[in-house]
Amino acid sequence: MGTLDELVYYCNETDPIGALMLTGEWGCGKTYLIENDLTNALKDTHIIVRVSLFGANSAKMLQDSIRQKWFDACMPLLGALQKAKDKSGGFLAAFNTALKAVNPWAGNAANIMVSMNALDFFPIKPEVEDFKTHERKRVVLVYDDLERVKMDPVELLGVINDYCENQNFNTIISANEESLRMGMETDVSTYEMLKEKTVSQSIHHIPDFASIVHAIIRERKWPSSEYAEYLAAHEELILDCFVSDLAEIEKNLLSEKDGKYHNLRSLMKGMESFYRIYYHLNNAGIEIPDCRLYSFLAYYLTTRGGIRRNGKPSLDFDDTVIKQFYPGFSPDAITESERIWISTGIWDKDSFLKEIKAADV
Repeated sequence: MGTLDELVYYCNETDPIGALMLTGEWGCGKTYLIENDLTNALKDTHIIVRVSLFGANSAKMLQDSIRQKWFDACMPLLGALQKAKDKSGGFLAAFNTALKAVNPWAGNAANIMVSMNALDFFPIKPEVEDFKTHERKRVVLVYDDLERVKMDPVELLGVINDYCENQNFNTIISANEESLRMGMETDVSTYEMLKEKTVSQSIHHIPDFASIVHAIIRERKWPSSEYAEYLAAHEELILDCFVSDLAEIEKNLLSEKDGKYHNLRSLMKGMESFYRIYYHLNNAGIEIPDCRLYSFLAYYLTTRGGIRRNGKPSLDFDDTVIKQFYPGFSPDAITESERIWISTGIWDKDSFLKEIKAADV
C-alpha cells in the first residue's frame, strides 16, 4: 500500500496499539499529505486534529494545546470560549452580562464556573458527534514538528502515549526522524526505547514529487501570467533538477550516504526568486537558456538546504559538489551577483546586468 493507504488503514483501527510515525525530510510534504489528502479521504468518518509541537516546552503547555485544538475542531463554541478565557478576563464579564440579561441571579454561578476553570474539566474524547452532520466520528490526533519541540523527550512521548494508549486516540506523529536521531545521538538507546513504547509503526514518506511539482506550478499565484507560462513550459526541467536522484530516494538509501535534500518550500521560494532574474533579462532583451534556470535552482536549493554527508546536514560544498548532486548545474550559468543575493540577501541589479552582458552562456 502507498503512504496514504497506510494512514487511512491505521486511522480506521478502533483500538489502536501505539502511534503511527510518519517520517521524511523537512519540507517533503508530510503536513500537506495529512491536511489535504488524509483529511479528504476521511472527511466522512474522522476529524483530524493537528497539534504543532513547535516551541512546546512543558507537559502542561502541550496538554493545553491539545485540548484547544480538540475544542476548535470538535466543538468550536467551547474552543472560542476557551480562547476568550485565556486571552483576558473580559470573557468573564461578557459571560456574566449575557447570563444576567436572562437571569439576574445567574452571574454568581458564572463567576464560580469560570473561577474553577470549568472548561479544563471538560473531557476530550476519541469519538464525537460532528457538530455539522451530527454523525459519530473518530478523532485522530496528529503531532507535527516533533523534532522542533523544547520538551524533555521522555516527558513529551509520555504525554503522547497517554492520549494514545490510555485514552484510545488514533495518533500520528509527523517528524524528521533523521533529525531526531541526531538530536539524541549521545543517547540513542533512550530514543529507541521511547519510540518502542509509543510508536507501533513507522512509514517513510516518499511523495509523488511529479504530481506535487505539477500542482505547485499550475496552482500557485506567480508574479505574472507570463512567468507562470514560463515555469509551466519548464516543468520537466524543474522536476529533474529537484529529484534527479529519485531512484535512490525510492530505495531509501540516502539517509545513510551523501545526497541532497528535497524541500518543497525551498523549491517554491527558489522559483519565486528566479522571477527577478527572468524579469531583468526579459526587459534587457536577453535570452534565458535553460541552464540558467536549472543552475539558479540548484545553487538556491543547495545554499538554503545544504547537503547530506554521512547522513548529516552539511553546508560544506563547492561548485563541484553541486554538480555531483545536480548534474545539469553549470557554474558559468549563475553570476556572482546571484550567488551573493542567494547567500546574503543583498541584490545589485547593475552588477548583475553587467555580468550577464559580459558572460558567454
